[in-house]
Amino acid sequence: MNNKGLLAIAAACFAMLSQAAIAAKGFSYSYIDGGYQGVRADSADADGLAAKLSFGVMDHFMVLAGYSRFWQDDAEGFSSVDVDVDQFTIGGGGHYSITERIDLVGSVVYVNEQSTGKAKYPGESSKSRINGTREGYRAEFSGRIRAMDKLELTPLVAYRDVGDESGTGFGLDAIYQFHKDWSVRGNATYFNDDSATNLFLGVRFDM
Repeated sequence: MNNKGLLAIAAACFAMLSQAAIAAKGFSYSYIDGGYQGVRADSADADGLAAKLSFGVMDHFMVLAGYSRFWQDDAEGFSSVDVDVDQFTIGGGGHYSITERIDLVGSVVYVNEQSTGKAKYPGESSKSRINGTREGYRAEFSGRIRAMDKLELTPLVAYRDVGDESGTGFGLDAIYQFHKDWSVRGNATYFNDDSATNLFLGVRFDM
């Protein structure tokens, strides 16, 4: 067998071992997410950036923290809006393996939202200052499914109660691993309280 044949066999073996390593790694619960986050709702639309930290502790638990900033320039009941919304979350959760490719996950986080800016009501000549805080929590239950060696799908159900709004959400999370430590992540979750769809598209780094 010539050198080219040996190199081809070596490359094929390396590729199979890499795929096996990814599959055997299981699900990571220590990671950082970052990227675009948007909200499309009946009462308002907003776009922004978000970051989330998950840190696994012991065998079946993780600590969660997140920050996002939304820029809102449209809202029901206002003729002009220029508001920034900062959202902080902190909490924790647990996970349990059903099979090598399926984990059940539950989490609860405290939510704090701070809105600052200006908005103008119809008929008014000047904008009114907006400065408010809302607090509450969000609970989520999901199933992480390794559909393929590099593809993970996570259907989820969530409940949130923040300020004077509460509702149930259903969503789907998708993660494609393009490197042993890096993935592309997308999420869409629909909440029934304001017909709101939360969107996320970004990257994940596994620690």
